[in-house]
Amino acid sequence: MPALLLVFQTAFLTMRKKIVYWIKQVAQTLVMVALLAFAVDWYRRPVQPAGMADAPVHTLSGRHTSLAELSDGQTVVVYFWGSWCGICRYTSPVVNRLHQAGVPVLGVALRSGSPQEVGAYMQRQQLHFDNVNDERGVLSQQWQVQVTPTVALVKNGRLIHSTSGVSSYWGLRSRIWLADQWH
Repeated sequence: MPALLLVFQTAFLTMRKKIVYWIKQVAQTLVMVALLAFAVDWYRRPVQPAGMADAPVHTLSGRHTSLAELSDGQTVVVYFWGSWCGICRYTSPVVNRLHQAGVPVLGVALRSGSPQEVGAYMQRQQLHFDNVNDERGVLSQQWQVQVTPTVALVKNGRLIHSTSGVSSYWGLRSRIWLADQWH
């Protein structure tokens, strides 16, 4: 019986070492992926043009406002997207879910057609957040948006954080929460 116990102890210790090894490997990989994601976001970050916070914004719903007004005391998601963008098909529903949860969202439809075409696309996709139609890409150029989708978090008229590519609901919610806490 003691020999059998020794076999089980040895097997348990070997399995435990393997589990610890794999946990370390997964943790190191996650840290590397996070660092890479932060580096890519930093490289791709948009640049808020001077005076853009107070510039008038005219949305497809007929609303006339400004980023300073929209983001006064709260974080606003400014979402640069395109109807032609494959990745946006995954991120737009996430942004729409944020809007439905009460997060202020302002979409910027980059080179997605006429206001009627953008409206029809949004209706087909069941997207309900307000949008500015950037038909010729002028606004996106001013912000130096390099890729779509790009999500910019603006608070009190100032760019706080940005990310690009596929984004999850909880990833964006956590970034919004951090922006609300620190700024």
